[in-house]
Amino acid sequence: MAKEMNFFLGYAALAAGVTAVCLWLVWAVMKPGLAYYISDMALAVDIFFGLLLCGTGLLFLLLLMLGFTSWEQPVRIRQILLQYIGFLYPVMRKLAWTDTRKEMLARSYIQFLNGLVLKQNLRIPAEQVLILAPHCLQWDQCPHKITRCVDNCRQCGHCTIGSLLAVSRSLGAHLAVASGGTQARQLVGTLRPRAIVAIACERDLISGMEDVLPLPVLGLLNERPYGPCFDTQVDVPVLCRLLERLTGEDYERTRNSISQFTHHM
Repeated sequence: MAKEMNFFLGYAALAAGVTAVCLWLVWAVMKPGLAYYISDMALAVDIFFGLLLCGTGLLFLLLLMLGFTSWEQPVRIRQILLQYIGFLYPVMRKLAWTDTRKEMLARSYIQFLNGLVLKQNLRIPAEQVLILAPHCLQWDQCPHKITRCVDNCRQCGHCTIGSLLAVSRSLGAHLAVASGGTQARQLVGTLRPRAIVAIACERDLISGMEDVLPLPVLGLLNERPYGPCFDTQVDVPVLCRLLERLTGEDYERTRNSISQFTHHM
């Protein structure tokens, strides 16, 4: 976790530095022209860009405080910082260059966002938590449609949807399966959970976690033994541990029963 956080914050520092340099260059290019043609505005523009540069530096310092301290940030500051991270992330991806580093960056970004949620020490009833799963977890040959009603799952054991359904029923949490980002957003708007545990690939997780800000979301990466978007899998015990962190409950009995359920399938 610490290694991933350092990796993410290192790229965030590079992105913040590049942003500051770009702002300074724009300022330097504009300043002579403004001084010559619109001298009355020169001071106002100097103040504007000065505030932008100071704001960029201050936000990054606050980001470091979030990463390396147990500071429970006020809601408004957390929202601003999450928007700041969302602004920096495309720049960070450009700086990552290789596909391998981009994948590492995406994973570290998800872990960082998870860490911000876990630092809030939330205690949300399981009934107000949504487990949001992608359609690609379903067995490719399954004849039952579960994107509108997950209870159509027969828990046959061909995929992990049956295990997720067992977890949600045991805890009283909501489980929904989405075929894409649009449907996922619709489900969140309809169910109005207080927190979400979202299962997806790196790209979809990051997009979804940013879309529902400031709603607390814990991201759990799916496993892709057959490639992307086809018969993917998820670590159910890890899902239970994330739910424990959100609710403050101990689901050891649930984890054991799910392990037995999976073993006999």
